[in-house]
Amino acid sequence: MGLGQASRSGILARRRCRGSIPDLLQKKERTRGSEDRGFFDVALSRRSVRRYRPDPVDRADLERIVAVGLEAPTGCNGQFKEYIIVDEPAMVEKLGPVSRALQGAPAIIVQLIHPKAARFGEYWLQDAAASVMSMLLAAEAMGYASCWIEGQVRMAQEQLREILAVPPEVNVSALLPIGRPDEQPSRPQKAQFADVTHYNGYGQKKA
Repeated sequence: MGLGQASRSGILARRRCRGSIPDLLQKKERTRGSEDRGFFDVALSRRSVRRYRPDPVDRADLERIVAVGLEAPTGCNGQFKEYIIVDEPAMVEKLGPVSRALQGAPAIIVQLIHPKAARFGEYWLQDAAASVMSMLLAAEAMGYASCWIEGQVRMAQEQLREILAVPPEVNVSALLPIGRPDEQPSRPQKAQFADVTHYNGYGQKKA
Protein backbone atom coordinates (compact mmCIF):
# COMPACT_ATOMS: atom_id res chain seq x y z
CA MET A 1 0.00 0.00 0.00
CA GLY A 2 1.54 3.30 -1.08
CA LEU A 3 1.28 6.71 0.46
CA GLY A 4 -0.51 8.32 -2.46
CA GLN A 5 -3.54 8.61 -0.23
CA ALA A 6 -1.77 11.35 1.66
CA SER A 7 -1.86 13.77 -1.27
CA ARG A 8 -4.79 15.61 0.30
CA SER A 9 -2.48 16.60 3.14
CA GLY A 10 0.25 18.08 1.03
CA ILE A 11 2.80 16.14 -0.99
CA LEU A 12 5.09 13.21 -0.59
CA ALA A 13 8.20 15.24 -0.96
CA ARG A 14 10.43 12.67 -2.55
CA ARG A 15 7.88 11.93 -5.29
CA ARG A 16 6.73 15.40 -6.20
CA CYS A 17 9.72 17.52 -5.26
CA ARG A 18 10.30 20.12 -7.99
CA GLY A 19 13.74 19.29 -9.36
CA SER A 20 16.40 16.90 -8.14
CA ILE A 21 17.80 17.06 -4.62
CA PRO A 22 21.12 18.59 -5.76
CA ASP A 23 19.24 21.23 -7.75
CA LEU A 24 17.17 22.16 -4.73
CA LEU A 25 20.18 22.43 -2.46
CA GLN A 26 22.15 24.63 -4.85
CA LYS A 27 19.61 27.45 -4.73
CA LYS A 28 20.63 30.49 -2.72
CA GLU A 29 19.74 30.23 0.95
CA ARG A 30 17.49 32.72 2.61
CA THR A 31 19.32 34.30 5.50
CA ARG A 32 18.44 36.35 8.53
CA GLY A 33 19.96 39.72 7.86
CA SER A 34 22.08 40.75 4.93
CA GLU A 35 25.11 38.53 5.49
CA ASP A 36 25.46 34.80 4.83
CA ARG A 37 25.51 32.76 8.01
CA GLY A 38 28.20 30.16 8.66
CA PHE A 39 27.46 26.68 9.94
CA PHE A 40 28.46 27.35 13.54
CA ASP A 41 26.31 30.47 13.71
CA VAL A 42 23.32 28.46 12.46
CA ALA A 43 23.95 25.52 14.79
CA LEU A 44 24.46 27.68 17.88
CA SER A 45 21.52 30.01 17.12
CA ARG A 46 18.90 27.29 16.60
CA ARG A 47 16.16 27.18 19.25
CA SER A 48 12.94 25.24 19.70
CA VAL A 49 10.24 27.74 18.78
CA ARG A 50 6.55 27.33 19.60
CA ARG A 51 5.12 30.64 18.36
CA TYR A 52 5.09 31.60 14.70
CA ARG A 53 4.10 34.51 12.53
CA PRO A 54 1.19 33.73 10.18
CA ASP A 55 3.24 34.34 7.03
CA PRO A 56 2.82 31.41 4.62
CA VAL A 57 5.89 29.29 3.90
CA ASP A 58 6.80 28.91 0.25
CA ARG A 59 6.44 25.27 -0.82
CA ALA A 60 9.82 25.40 -2.55
CA ASP A 61 11.42 26.27 0.81
CA LEU A 62 9.70 23.31 2.46
CA GLU A 63 10.96 21.07 -0.32
CA ARG A 64 14.51 22.32 0.21
CA ILE A 65 14.31 21.59 3.93
CA VAL A 66 13.14 18.05 3.23
CA ALA A 67 15.85 17.63 0.58
CA VAL A 68 18.45 18.37 3.25
CA GLY A 69 16.82 15.74 5.48
CA LEU A 70 17.15 13.19 2.71
CA GLU A 71 20.89 13.86 2.56
CA ALA A 72 21.38 12.82 6.21
CA PRO A 73 23.36 9.61 6.83
CA THR A 74 21.48 6.31 7.08
CA GLY A 75 22.60 2.91 8.35
CA CYS A 76 23.67 0.77 5.36
CA ASN A 77 22.05 3.48 3.21
CA GLY A 78 18.67 1.96 4.13
CA GLN A 79 16.59 4.93 2.97
CA PHE A 80 13.59 3.97 5.10
CA LYS A 81 12.30 7.55 5.49
CA GLU A 82 9.45 9.36 3.77
CA TYR A 83 7.96 12.80 4.32
CA ILE A 84 4.63 14.54 4.02
CA ILE A 85 4.71 18.29 3.48
CA VAL A 86 1.56 19.79 4.97
CA ASP A 87 0.94 23.33 3.76
CA GLU A 88 -2.82 23.45 3.23
CA PRO A 89 -4.30 25.50 6.11
CA ALA A 90 -7.16 23.05 6.67
CA MET A 91 -4.75 20.14 7.06
CA VAL A 92 -2.41 22.13 9.28
CA GLU A 93 -5.38 22.92 11.51
CA LYS A 94 -6.31 19.23 11.76
CA LEU A 95 -2.85 18.42 13.08
CA GLY A 96 -2.88 21.27 15.61
CA PRO A 97 -4.48 19.36 18.50
CA VAL A 98 -1.62 16.85 18.52
CA SER A 99 0.69 19.39 20.17
CA ARG A 100 0.50 23.01 21.30
CA ALA A 101 3.81 23.54 19.49
CA LEU A 102 1.99 23.02 16.17
CA GLN A 103 -0.73 25.57 16.75
CA GLY A 104 -0.14 28.73 14.75
CA ALA A 105 2.52 27.23 12.50
CA PRO A 106 1.75 27.86 8.81
CA ALA A 107 3.28 24.55 7.66
CA ILE A 108 4.31 21.18 9.05
CA ILE A 109 6.77 18.56 7.86
CA VAL A 110 5.75 15.05 8.86
CA GLN A 111 8.53 12.50 8.94
CA LEU A 112 7.58 8.87 8.30
CA ILE A 113 9.74 5.83 8.91
CA HIS A 114 9.61 2.22 7.77
CA PRO A 115 10.70 0.24 10.88
CA LYS A 116 12.82 -2.28 9.00
CA ALA A 117 16.15 -3.87 9.75
CA ALA A 118 19.12 -2.97 7.56
CA ARG A 119 21.92 -5.36 6.71
CA PHE A 120 23.69 -5.19 10.06
CA GLY A 121 20.81 -4.33 12.37
CA GLU A 122 18.06 -1.82 13.06
CA TYR A 123 19.11 1.79 12.56
CA TRP A 124 15.84 3.45 11.67
CA LEU A 125 15.60 5.44 14.90
CA GLN A 126 19.09 6.85 14.37
CA ASP A 127 18.32 7.50 10.71
CA ALA A 128 15.16 9.41 11.63
CA ALA A 129 16.99 11.49 14.24
CA ALA A 130 19.82 12.41 11.86
CA SER A 131 17.31 13.52 9.25
CA VAL A 132 15.34 15.64 11.72
CA MET A 133 18.47 17.41 12.98
CA SER A 134 19.49 18.20 9.41
CA MET A 135 16.06 19.67 8.66
CA LEU A 136 16.10 21.77 11.84
CA LEU A 137 19.43 23.30 10.82
CA ALA A 138 18.24 23.85 7.26
CA ALA A 139 15.15 25.67 8.50
CA GLU A 140 17.28 27.87 10.76
CA ALA A 141 19.68 28.67 7.93
CA MET A 142 16.75 29.80 5.76
CA GLY A 143 15.34 32.12 8.40
CA TYR A 144 12.61 29.76 9.62
CA ALA A 145 12.13 28.17 13.00
CA SER A 146 10.86 24.80 14.14
CA CYS A 147 10.43 22.46 17.10
CA TRP A 148 11.17 18.74 17.16
CA ILE A 149 7.90 17.07 18.18
CA GLU A 150 8.27 13.39 18.98
CA GLY A 151 6.74 12.52 22.35
CA GLN A 152 3.21 13.57 21.44
CA VAL A 153 3.61 11.72 18.14
CA ARG A 154 3.84 8.43 19.98
CA MET A 155 0.65 9.12 21.90
CA ALA A 156 -1.23 10.32 18.80
CA GLN A 157 0.05 7.72 16.33
CA GLU A 158 -3.36 6.37 15.37
CA GLN A 159 -4.87 9.85 15.14
CA LEU A 160 -2.08 10.90 12.81
CA ARG A 161 -2.50 7.77 10.70
CA GLU A 162 -6.14 8.60 10.20
CA ILE A 163 -5.62 12.28 9.37
CA LEU A 164 -2.73 11.65 6.97
CA ALA A 165 -3.84 8.27 5.54
CA VAL A 166 -0.60 6.64 6.64
CA PRO A 167 -0.61 2.85 6.10
CA PRO A 168 -0.12 0.52 9.08
CA GLU A 169 3.36 -0.64 8.06
CA VAL A 170 4.70 2.94 8.25
CA ASN A 171 5.20 4.93 11.45
CA VAL A 172 4.94 8.67 11.98
CA SER A 173 8.23 9.46 13.71
CA ALA A 174 8.30 13.25 14.03
CA LEU A 175 6.45 16.47 13.30
CA LEU A 176 8.27 19.70 12.48
CA PRO A 177 6.26 22.93 12.48
CA ILE A 178 7.87 25.41 10.10
CA GLY A 179 7.40 29.17 10.09
CA ARG A 180 8.90 32.57 10.78
CA PRO A 181 9.53 32.83 14.54
CA ASP A 182 7.34 35.08 16.66
CA GLU A 183 9.44 34.60 19.76
CA GLN A 184 13.12 34.49 20.65
CA PRO A 185 13.69 31.76 23.23
CA SER A 186 16.80 32.12 25.33
CA ARG A 187 19.47 29.45 25.30
CA PRO A 188 18.48 26.64 27.67
CA GLN A 189 20.97 25.54 30.29
CA LYS A 190 23.36 22.93 28.92
CA ALA A 191 25.90 20.66 30.55
CA GLN A 192 29.34 22.16 30.99
CA PHE A 193 31.72 21.08 28.23
CA ALA A 194 34.44 20.03 30.66
CA ASP A 195 31.99 17.91 32.68
CA VAL A 196 30.92 15.70 29.78
CA THR A 197 34.07 15.58 27.63
CA HIS A 198 36.77 12.93 28.02
CA TYR A 199 40.03 12.38 26.13
CA ASN A 200 41.29 9.00 24.95
CA GLY A 201 39.24 7.12 27.54
CA TYR A 202 36.42 7.69 30.02
CA GLY A 203 37.36 9.81 33.00
CA GLN A 204 40.46 11.27 31.38
CA LYS A 205 40.17 15.02 31.44
CA LYS A 206 42.07 17.70 29.61
CA ALA A 207 45.23 18.60 31.43
